[in-house]
Amino acid sequence: MPEAVYFFSATYKSFFLMKIFFIISFAIFLFATIGNAQQSIEDSLNRVIAENKDEADVSRAYNALAYEYTRKDPVKARHYLSAAITIAKKINNRKRLSNAYSQLIYVLYDGGKPDSAEYYLAQVKDLVTGADESEKDALNSNYNTVAAMFYKKTGSYQKAIPFFENAIALLIKMGDKESTAGQNLNLGNTYVELGNYKKATEKHLKALSIFEEIGSDRGISFCYQSLSNSFTQLKQYNTALLYANKSLKIKTALNDRRGLGTAQSGLGNIYLGMGNFDKALIHFTESLSYAREQKNLLDEQTNYLSIAKVYAAKKEVQQAIEYFNKSKELAKQLKNTSAVAAIDAELIALQYKTETAELSENKLISTIDLFKQQGDLNRQATGLKNMVDFYTANKQFDKALEYTNRYHLTIDSIRNNDLQIQVKKMEEQYTVEKKEKEITLLKKDKELQRQILFRQRSLFAGAALLLLISFIGIGLIVSRNKLKQRMKELEIRNQIAADLHDEVGSSLSSIHMLSQMASQHTSEASHTDILSRMSNNAKETMDKMGDIVWMIKPGETEAYSLKQRMERFAYEISSSKNIALQLEMDDMEKIKLTMHQRKNIWLIFKEAINNAVKYSGTEKIEINTRVNNRELLLQVKDFGKGFDTSQVVKGNGLDNMQYRAAELKGSLQVKSETGKGTTINLRVPV
Repeated sequence: MPEAVYFFSATYKSFFLMKIFFIISFAIFLFATIGNAQQSIEDSLNRVIAENKDEADVSRAYNALAYEYTRKDPVKARHYLSAAITIAKKINNRKRLSNAYSQLIYVLYDGGKPDSAEYYLAQVKDLVTGADESEKDALNSNYNTVAAMFYKKTGSYQKAIPFFENAIALLIKMGDKESTAGQNLNLGNTYVELGNYKKATEKHLKALSIFEEIGSDRGISFCYQSLSNSFTQLKQYNTALLYANKSLKIKTALNDRRGLGTAQSGLGNIYLGMGNFDKALIHFTESLSYAREQKNLLDEQTNYLSIAKVYAAKKEVQQAIEYFNKSKELAKQLKNTSAVAAIDAELIALQYKTETAELSENKLISTIDLFKQQGDLNRQATGLKNMVDFYTANKQFDKALEYTNRYHLTIDSIRNNDLQIQVKKMEEQYTVEKKEKEITLLKKDKELQRQILFRQRSLFAGAALLLLISFIGIGLIVSRNKLKQRMKELEIRNQIAADLHDEVGSSLSSIHMLSQMASQHTSEASHTDILSRMSNNAKETMDKMGDIVWMIKPGETEAYSLKQRMERFAYEISSSKNIALQLEMDDMEKIKLTMHQRKNIWLIFKEAINNAVKYSGTEKIEINTRVNNRELLLQVKDFGKGFDTSQVVKGNGLDNMQYRAAELKGSLQVKSETGKGTTINLRVPV
């Protein structure tokens, strides 16, 4: 009977998923269509092989490529498996070797080489012996899986069941959900072959539940196909057709070529049971074309048998015999003794009806005994029906009645009403549980939405509160800034008052005193001297007033105006004393200065120039400014008589200059040596 076979081996899934599955997932999402996704998977794996230096990863990638081609090009799959085996042997990696052998067993058997498949099954078993504890479970589960599938394919269903159960127990222990689901599916298919549809449905629904949980579309399609097969055997064709179409839809979307062949075979069995022989023949022929495309002898043999049964049902005997013989030859090649015996029974019955061959009562009886030994109820029923026909034709009615009763007992054990009700209940229970899970999820979603809404409202309230606090904070900052501005204005006023008092007030007092002296002295010489001194004081007062006005003038924050003022002052005072002046102040134009900075830099500069002109006796003054790393460097250098900095008397404004430099958060350095001149270096952050 055609079936969906789940080919993932336990260790293949366990060890490949870690590194390769993420590459495959990325490639699938990268391309929009299924065809492109398939190509991208292969491209990604080939890139891993070409670029990866880790031979274990390369072997794993070859295994993955082989799996991709198992269902569409077995020859290419064998090529990749050969490469994987060579590398795994080279690096002595049991896990990689077991994975490759496992896939090779499936490919060889389906390709009509059962002896070679059995040889590699022994190799997989040998790998378990002597394995480390860390890898023993994985290797053992892989062996049990492969052995179960091998015996199932050869028709030894009872022998396969313990291997499936062992594999499932180990996979559950390892936490491999996908492989656990796959082996539950295969075990269910085995129970279908044995006619135990209750257990088959139980395993299929278990597999379906896991596949739905992990979101495996391919696994879900296999489960739908298997459920369809069970309901076909129970003659519940409408339910079978529903599951078959669900499976076909998913397999079409996945472009699963072998799966599509299995789906067509399943539909053929449904229509055969419904008596629509022409439609059944169309589906079986379509399935046969897929099997030939895949070079899958097992599926080809099954489809020949199905087509033969259709022709037999249509009373087209010669065509039926032709296809029975084709199926028998392939079954022999595959060493499926159960299938060979079943076909012999069909041929004996068919040839008896046409009187083209001698009847063989002993052969029919031995065939039934073989099916009974294997626990194959479906084929037992078919064999018993053939015996009824045989004895009826020979007018041995007592024996015909005996085998009729045995036939009905066997059929009842397969398709009795209680069993059908149980299977239906299991399906309905699964549907109810699924709905309950969906309702639970909806409730969780509703609760989640409520929590999200509550959080959104909380965030909105928090944001509103934060906004209010921000506005209050901004208001306080603005108010504080206004207060600072007022304090600054007050400070500036106080500074102006102090400057006027200190600088201008003293000069005006001096002028006033000199004017009184001028009125008291009558001699022309003294009068002229007093007027000269008054004129000098008045000029100094005007200069000081000009400085004060310039320093507080709004908008005058550019260093360019300071540069011009410094140049003009230096030229005027130097030329009055015939002192040569060298200026390099271009960097001053690159910076912006506050009023506070302009004032203190200007006063330090002015004091330094005055000292150089008045006290140094120099014939040349050099002035340089540079801006480096957000720092203004001002240097005033004379070549006069200099002084001993350790013995200098307080005065000459040096203390004031140091104080102003500190106010600027800068530094002032005075270097002087007797007979060699003085250098003043000012550093100010800007």
